[in-house]
Amino acid sequence: MLWEALLWVIVAAGLAGTAAYFVRKRGKGRDGESTNESVGQVFTLVGGLQVVLASFLLIGVLDTNAGAAKAASDEADRLLALQWAGDALSEPARSTVTSAVHAYTGEVIEIEWPAMTAGAVVDDTAWNQLSAVRPAIAATPAADEWQRSRQIAAADRLWEVYEARQVRIEAAGSTLSPMMWLALALGALLSVGLSLLFAGTSARVHVIVVSSFAAVVTFMIFTIFELQNPYGRAAAVAPTAFDAVLAQLR
Repeated sequence: MLWEALLWVIVAAGLAGTAAYFVRKRGKGRDGESTNESVGQVFTLVGGLQVVLASFLLIGVLDTNAGAAKAASDEADRLLALQWAGDALSEPARSTVTSAVHAYTGEVIEIEWPAMTAGAVVDDTAWNQLSAVRPAIAATPAADEWQRSRQIAAADRLWEVYEARQVRIEAAGSTLSPMMWLALALGALLSVGLSLLFAGTSARVHVIVVSSFAAVVTFMIFTIFELQNPYGRAAAVAPTAFDAVLAQLR
């Protein structure tokens, strides 16, 4: 990922620097302070909006990544709590809960996680396996008040697993809309294009400034792209919490 980011940054900086060199070579943007003042006003507006938009989107994807990692951890914790509550139930509910939790966890790790990493749709196969314990829990006879409380706790943990699961799956589909990408791309092109028009006494300084600005804008957009899927590419939230659940079940 690092080399890919460096490649994009270097290419963007090189193209922008080349464009700045040829603009200066052809004599564009040499009207002095009047040009700088008029271009600067527009550049301040466009560049400011671009920075605000990119910063807002970057903060958004970082929050989504943090939420996705927490949702996965919460889901795994609720699975263990469901297993522990199921251990207090009588047979056959106890075995039903254990086998369902084990099958669900394996399905999440082996099937759902690769699908989320690739940005594919996650179906309800795993949840259907786990939700099968609900009638088993409801049908379990409670010999005393303590077993009744364990029965209620198991049903509550099952619902909490479902809630955490929904947060995890929704985070996997939280890619930016095409309109946002269009706004980012258009803002970047306009900002870099306006920076080419600034006048100055040194063509070398102008090329360096434009190249640096293009590199920063490109890096921000690339970072947003890499982090938009919490389970893939640079973010890559791993199913570590679910691995721990399987280790506890063995």
